[in-house]
Amino acid sequence: MRTKTKDITNFDMNAEVYALRRRVMQFIYEVKKTIPTLPRVEVRIGTSKKKELLGQARLNQRVIWITDKALDMNDDKLRNIVYHELLHAICGTEHDDECPLMQPSLDTILDKNGCLKYFTKHYQLITDTP
Repeated sequence: MRTKTKDITNFDMNAEVYALRRRVMQFIYEVKKTIPTLPRVEVRIGTSKKKELLGQARLNQRVIWITDKALDMNDDKLRNIVYHELLHAICGTEHDDECPLMQPSLDTILDKNGCLKYFTKHYQLITDTP
């Protein structure tokens, strides 16, 4: 699988980038506590070629990119970005203006419980798991 995207330049892996990746992974582990069957997702860290881009995913292909700009944000904002990209990558979920987690821009910031609520709702719709 190609792990490059035209909109984000991947960082080379080193101790500093690994630490940034661990920050993203902590949010994936949060979801995994609620949904133990959550599939493995590749995580890439990089810098965006577009000013407004905070993350990107390959639909249904289980790979996400999170930008250094997103990683400069607080935990609640970063959690929203990571959960949003996970739904794209795992479930192929499209943007939805009616869902605060899947809006195309970071207009609504949910706390951990809110993120888990909307993530679980979308995940169950796609996977038919209770």
